[in-house]
Amino acid sequence: MQHRFFRLWRQAIFAIALLFTLQTTAQPVITYHNKDVEESSKYKKGNDYQKDFLLFMDMLQTTHPAFEKNPPFNVKKELKQGYTRCGKCKNLQEFVFYTQQVAAKIHDAHTSTSFYYVADLKYPFRFYIDGNDYYIDAIQKGMESSLGKQITKINGKDLSTICNKFKSFYSVGNEAGFKKTFMGNGVYFFPWHELGLCEPDSSLNLSFSDGSSLKLRPVPANFKNWSIIQSTPSPVEQMRRSAMKKPFSYKILDEGICYLLFDNCKDAGTMKSQSSLIPIPFFSDFLDEMFQAMKEKNVNKLVVDVRENTGGDSSLCNELLSRLKSSITSTRTEVRPSQLAIDSYKALGKDPSILYNSTSNHNVWQGKVPSFDGKVIWIQGKPTFSSAGLLITFAVDNNIGTVIGEPASYSPNHYGDLLYWNLPNTNIQGYISHKYFIRPDETRGDEIPLAKTLTTSFEDYVNGIDPCYDWATDPAHF
Repeated sequence: MQHRFFRLWRQAIFAIALLFTLQTTAQPVITYHNKDVEESSKYKKGNDYQKDFLLFMDMLQTTHPAFEKNPPFNVKKELKQGYTRCGKCKNLQEFVFYTQQVAAKIHDAHTSTSFYYVADLKYPFRFYIDGNDYYIDAIQKGMESSLGKQITKINGKDLSTICNKFKSFYSVGNEAGFKKTFMGNGVYFFPWHELGLCEPDSSLNLSFSDGSSLKLRPVPANFKNWSIIQSTPSPVEQMRRSAMKKPFSYKILDEGICYLLFDNCKDAGTMKSQSSLIPIPFFSDFLDEMFQAMKEKNVNKLVVDVRENTGGDSSLCNELLSRLKSSITSTRTEVRPSQLAIDSYKALGKDPSILYNSTSNHNVWQGKVPSFDGKVIWIQGKPTFSSAGLLITFAVDNNIGTVIGEPASYSPNHYGDLLYWNLPNTNIQGYISHKYFIRPDETRGDEIPLAKTLTTSFEDYVNGIDPCYDWATDPAHF
């Protein structure tokens, strides 16, 4: 159970902290400037927070595709209110909180401030979300009697009220994205404080369904003194451990099914360095080995599990798709040229002229011949996002297999392709989309049809039962 707990915790942090780590992303962080803004009277009269707020708002308007046609909020009103509010900011944490609230109004999980680095405190618990119910699955040592209990209220407020408050803070595109983000990051103290949800002494009072309660106080963010609920590892978790937590692995099952566990879109070619003691191969070599093993054992049923895949390099997804069909219709991409994009492309050694290559056509690329002619089942979960979401979308729109699982945090049509920025006066950092991706079959809107909706309840989670795995590995469903 401990392995699963820390994997989920790291996965949540990845969505916030890893995006800002230059070593990992190999992406330049551009300090944003605009001469016209910086020479304005408001800028010159403002404090550092007000100055950077003006630059932040200008960056959103000139860079993000959402502001090109129908802005997601009233820009003039936000500028006026924000400038006044930033004039009252007492510290960097307040400023980060407010700018993040503005970014959240775009409803784009690829556009956010880096609030993780100001999150120096957290509450010593972690919860598991089962539908609309919340259960304690990790707690500070000494409080083990609360493990497994269902939370009904926090500081006297219903969980629905709490969640609605947090939705004004997180950059998410849908309900699944919110639950994924809140489950991983809802323990950090400063949003609770800024949203006015904690007690005056900074505590949280948890009320449970059995009538008991628990009071929690913030602890340092690097707190490690955990007690974790005991559970049986599911078959998929056992596979993950056997593979030493590589980003991808496979297993030929007795039922004549190949189970591909695709947890992360990274391989030897996309990683800047390999710090792991377990070498990670090139994904193309891995797929060669997997499909050869399937051929030798006459396996023509493939399950692709991307429930824990939050994205990465989409070229890996394209490599997999190219093995499954001879011709793939891709997205149509709208690009928003901007000064930030030009500076970022130059820093990467890219030709900025490609920013003006938006097309009204969907690209079609050829797969490998011969392609796999068996049956495919895809499994998605709440964490499925970004490149992994594109993988599922491409599969659906190109009629490659069927999809099961639960609603995921990605959208088939979405903003993306991150540019990294910081602001010159406060040095806060973040990332912003500069492209909009339109799915191959535009007639489908934003829906991904699920052949079977299956979720893992808290009881299943504790007992190591995986309904998706059980359904997908039943030969009757192929």
